Amino acid sequence: MYKRKMTEQVSEIQKDLHKRAEFVIKAYKKYFDALAEFDKTGILKVNGEVLYVSKRDSNKD
Repeated sequence: MYKRKMTEQVSEIQKDLHKRAEFVIKAYKKYFDALAEFDKTGILKVNGEVLYVSKRDSNKD
């Protein structure tokens, strides 16, 4: 397989995009965690406040 060297400009763009992605993950971590917990429990809770409770079928096998 052919490998190309990254140019200085492409390398800088890649670093910048990585920084932006890290910022978004840090800024919205509590919401991502809340969504993960919602998947497990069916209760959407952010900052200690219950925002939504889903109705789940309790007779699933």
